[in-house]
Amino acid sequence: MIGVLKGLVQKEFREAIRDRRAIMAGLFAIFMGPVMMAGIILFQIDEVTEIKPTYVEFTGAEHAPSLISFLASQKVLPRDKITEDEVAKWAKMPITFTIPDDYATNMAQGKPITLIINADFSNKNLMKPLRRFEKIIAQYSRSIGSTRLLMRGIDPRITNPLLLNTQDTATPESKSGLMMGILAMFIMISLFTASMTAAIDTSAGERERHSLELILCQPVPTSMVVLSKVLMVSAYGTIASIITMIAMTFTMSALPLEKLGMSVMVDFSTMALIAIMIIPLGYLAGIFQLFFAYRAKSFKEAQSYLSMILLLPMMVPMVITFLPHKPLWLDYVPLAGQHLIMEALYKGEGVNWPAYVITALVTTVVAFVMTAILAKSLKSEKVVLGLS
Repeated sequence: MIGVLKGLVQKEFREAIRDRRAIMAGLFAIFMGPVMMAGIILFQIDEVTEIKPTYVEFTGAEHAPSLISFLASQKVLPRDKITEDEVAKWAKMPITFTIPDDYATNMAQGKPITLIINADFSNKNLMKPLRRFEKIIAQYSRSIGSTRLLMRGIDPRITNPLLLNTQDTATPESKSGLMMGILAMFIMISLFTASMTAAIDTSAGERERHSLELILCQPVPTSMVVLSKVLMVSAYGTIASIITMIAMTFTMSALPLEKLGMSVMVDFSTMALIAIMIIPLGYLAGIFQLFFAYRAKSFKEAQSYLSMILLLPMMVPMVITFLPHKPLWLDYVPLAGQHLIMEALYKGEGVNWPAYVITALVTTVVAFVMTAILAKSLKSEKVVLGLS
């Protein structure tokens, strides 16, 4: 029986290697994560470390030269100073700042002055410049208020009777929570992406080539046929996912995350634990895709089904991220449990061993049950021939 299974597995792998689409899907899954993650990190570093100028259309600037000078020192500049490479960008993001004619008079008399910022606050590209602009104006207003109190012989600190000393116990590793969640998500996405094409070809593809009936007519248990296909599809996804994990880990360690106040825990034991955890998840991903691919009536229908399944490794982490209170049972659910364990390992929080073991067992049991159901269903002519 082992010899039969070995022969079937060799046949599946031989056909999968010949399929260039499956190989390209695997390579795409491997390179997609590191490239996108590096792009996201470098963009964040550029946004955080470099304060970019905000260009404003000033009205009544001549009434408040000191304010205009202060804004210029904070890189809030008039629109006539826009550089050539940013003209098109700021043409779509107009900001108007109006200073009233009585600014100097009211300032001298200590009266409140109304300044007007006119902009499209629904424009997401303007959200950061506008928030920064408002903070600068508030800072300038506080400095004037403090000066006025000092001129009257009053300590400005009297307006702040309570001082809050906030002590942040977060480590560079724990600060990288959201980023590590994205990293774990890419590892799981590569698992499903790499195995999808192989799963479709060995199921709906064989059916359309009329080779599935020939295989099932041989004196071989149906369970062996299913197991050989699951092993091949799972191996594709698992290998691609482990390579992605290694590539992304070293990519993250090579990036200057310290500029964002973050850090990634990278060592061999961490990668080994994640690799072991990916194996049962790869088994589940493989049988899950085969299970639904065999229920499709055609190759194109199978592609549609499995394309929707690709949303799973993206939706589960997103739901976990935005949950206000994470239920404890999520630690033991396939996909959710693996995602949380990977995130914790990259943050240097250690391993939740009960969750690690139980999640692996639950994942394996679910995958085994689906394998048995698929093997039983392939004894039906409707499933084999794709009849309605």
